[in-house]
Amino acid sequence: MSSALLISDLHLSEDTPEIEAGFHRLLDRSAGVGQLFILGDFFEYWIGDDDDTSLHRRIIQRLRALSDAGTEVFVLRGNRDLALGDVFVTQIGGVLLGDTTVVNLGGEPTLLLHGDTLCTDDVEYQKMRRILHDPAWQADMLAKPLEERRQFARSLRAASKAKAENDPSNIVDVNGAAVAAAFREHNVRRMIHGHTHRPDRHETPEGERIVLGDWSATAGWCLTVDDEQCELSQFSL
Repeated sequence: MSSALLISDLHLSEDTPEIEAGFHRLLDRSAGVGQLFILGDFFEYWIGDDDDTSLHRRIIQRLRALSDAGTEVFVLRGNRDLALGDVFVTQIGGVLLGDTTVVNLGGEPTLLLHGDTLCTDDVEYQKMRRILHDPAWQADMLAKPLEERRQFARSLRAASKAKAENDPSNIVDVNGAAVAAAFREHNVRRMIHGHTHRPDRHETPEGERIVLGDWSATAGWCLTVDDEQCELSQFSL
């Protein structure tokens, strides 16, 4: 029986050791799972594949051990870790997915995405997203010295904390028309995403939309899918 584990929005950083430990325990409990899908914002910030902090080395080693043991690892970039690149996925023995990807999960064609592109009512965010996803902007940023990029990430993290950007009440939710359009464009009846920090399962005329939850110091979220079940669950760290 094929099995898949899906997670998102861990926002891993050196400031979140409880979440990192919880991630390792989840992998321990999920030994033998066929596929792991990470749907964005795995890291709080990722400033380039050359950033070799101890946290990054630990996570890379664990994901590499997972893939070497036979689990397929798939990574989709979020708004916080959009600089994840080919070097990272090569190091973990994984696959980097596009912003929207359709995969077969438990016999059901399923659209996977981070979820921020569905939040079209947040006009200012969408403007910023276009800038950050511009290849020229990314090339210019990645060409800067590593310490300069680290300082940039620290300033972004401080601003994010000041604005409480990870609070669901400060994240604009998805737009219904954008959701319906995505279902139609990709010709699927199931969609899975994160980003909004509003874990739930929604039945729409076009199909089911499953929202993964964000992790905290005390609890995490995951979705398990196989040929018999599709279960969204919260668990204590």
